Amino acid sequence: MAKAKKPMSQRKQLRLGREIQEQYDHGASWAAIAVDFDLSEYRVKQLAKLYRQDCDRRAHQNQLTLFS
Repeated sequence: MAKAKKPMSQRKQLRLGREIQEQYDHGASWAAIAVDFDLSEYRVKQLAKLYRQDCDRRAHQNQLTLFS
């Protein structure tokens, strides 16, 4: 029976998401990024989305503190 993988910490997910998003922004395809990180294409997209959502959340928090 295959051993279950240890879940990734949120910090590691965000760090990987940032690296993935940077590669995608520089023109790499999702498939190529998935091969580079040895992850599925779905997981790569999921991590990038998680990173973008965190960036949006932080930007919103910064706006709230700026205008409050």
